[in-house]
Amino acid sequence: MTRSSLPIGLSTLKKWWESEDGILKCTLPFQRHGGMWNSITKSNLVWSLLADSYVPPIVLLKDKAGVDSKGKDIYKYQIEDGQQRLTTLFAFMNDEYELHGATPEVEVEGTVYDLAGYKYSELSEECQDAIKNYRFSVQCLENYTMEEAEALFFNINSGVALSKVQVAKSKMGSDLITFFNELLSGRFFTQAINITEKQAKAEDDLLMLLQGCLLLDNRHEGRTYKNIAAATCLSYAESIKGTFDNGKRQMVAEIVDFLNQAFETKCKFMRKNNTPIVFVCAKIALEQSIEPQNFKSFVDAFANNVYPAYEEASNSGNIKAPKVQMRLRVMFLAMCDFFKLNPDEVLKPFSEEIPLYIESDNSNTGVVADQSEVILAEEAEAEASVEGGDEALEEAEGAENAELIDEGVSFGVVAETTEEISTDEVECDAE
Repeated sequence: MTRSSLPIGLSTLKKWWESEDGILKCTLPFQRHGGMWNSITKSNLVWSLLADSYVPPIVLLKDKAGVDSKGKDIYKYQIEDGQQRLTTLFAFMNDEYELHGATPEVEVEGTVYDLAGYKYSELSEECQDAIKNYRFSVQCLENYTMEEAEALFFNINSGVALSKVQVAKSKMGSDLITFFNELLSGRFFTQAINITEKQAKAEDDLLMLLQGCLLLDNRHEGRTYKNIAAATCLSYAESIKGTFDNGKRQMVAEIVDFLNQAFETKCKFMRKNNTPIVFVCAKIALEQSIEPQNFKSFVDAFANNVYPAYEEASNSGNIKAPKVQMRLRVMFLAMCDFFKLNPDEVLKPFSEEIPLYIESDNSNTGVVADQSEVILAEEAEAEASVEGGDEALEEAEGAENAELIDEGVSFGVVAETTEEISTDEVECDAE
């Protein structure tokens, strides 16, 4: 086996890939399936090219395919390593997807450009030129055996550190991960969710989707869980391989389509802690024939109020089942109140054995018996700050001695007003 370098630009590789003669192909039997990358990973690659960051080399197998009319050798190439990188860039140059909302800005030739939400044709001319003229480090292998090519492939791809979420992808199988990646390419997961660049690179969008599916399995099938941590979702991903049937796929696809319609721009509230809860509530909204924009209005209203029990369940240990269920409980009851629904006539956001209302002496959820007094006091104090009256302030101070709220009302479901706390206001609008 001999090795040589190939000085060639991305635009030429793209022409080879799309040529009728099949100058560049990827049909090696040991290759991974194409299309496995999600929007975040694709966008990070485009950013890396423009930022002149490190991009691993491409490895091609080079085979003589004949001679041309002038007697010059004709070669064809197989992609040994770099399939995902090349096909991702070819698709972007064909405007087949837009860059993820978490894609950082980039400096090209002294000018800073925004990338988030852009397709290739929408980029500046400078950025387009930088992409199509990019030159990979390309290594070509000739005079190889298939055994040598296969051994090299596995050597190149061994020892790569993966997050638990990325490991989960291999547990689901190519068919299911292709389905999930298609869902993750929509506007909700590429533009609306509010995650950091680090979370994006760890593919936490897939984690949130898996968490939502796990919670729905609990709601509809009674599947138990102790937490919704990445490790738990890894086990969940392995368990649904071959069992995530068409009915479940249709249900999840409908929820994501609903969220795509409801949230078209970045939503500050849609962090890791909240997105799986919103996902389940979106399913309930579909069941109640609530329009996507009306659901968004509810989420906006929920985000701009303070629900003590929800806040408490969002603190340390928020991935544990009791706290996840408390957040589901609070948002569900707030949603019923917003849309004037009778919560006792709507399927609960979790399995049947989990109580919708918390008894005043129930300590398992971390809600103490006298928390209702604190809630009433805080609520009255907030109202007093808005009205500004001495009489209202006295009412707030006296609320500490109020009687417990009815057992049929979940602790913390009544929201505190935040009309004057503009600095903490959260809106699901573009920043």
